[in-house]
Amino acid sequence: MAMRLQLIEGIELLDKWAESATQARRNVMYEALFAISDGSAFLIYDIFGDPADRGIFVVVVKPDLVLKVLLQRADSSFAIRYVGLPDGEAAGLGSEVGPPLEEPSSPDGA
Repeated sequence: MAMRLQLIEGIELLDKWAESATQARRNVMYEALFAISDGSAFLIYDIFGDPADRGIFVVVVKPDLVLKVLLQRADSSFAIRYVGLPDGEAAGLGSEVGPPLEEPSSPDGA
């Protein structure tokens, strides 16, 4: 049974990323967000847990585009924590990319 989730945080990160993204990249990102909210993301995308924070999941939207979300099962919600290049690629590009669009999760991981 799929879990339906509501996006509760991170719209600002998404909006900031979308300002410089192409329409095609915005479209695939929005599709991924809808898949997360309707519970089908695990069937469509490669998703990895973040070893540093067990509530964070990394969704590989495209090979050069990832989305980190904080899953809050207790209230059936999720929050966007990062949108952009995979960490390794962003580090290798130096000044070609700005600072990562990331928000820390809460101290208790929820």
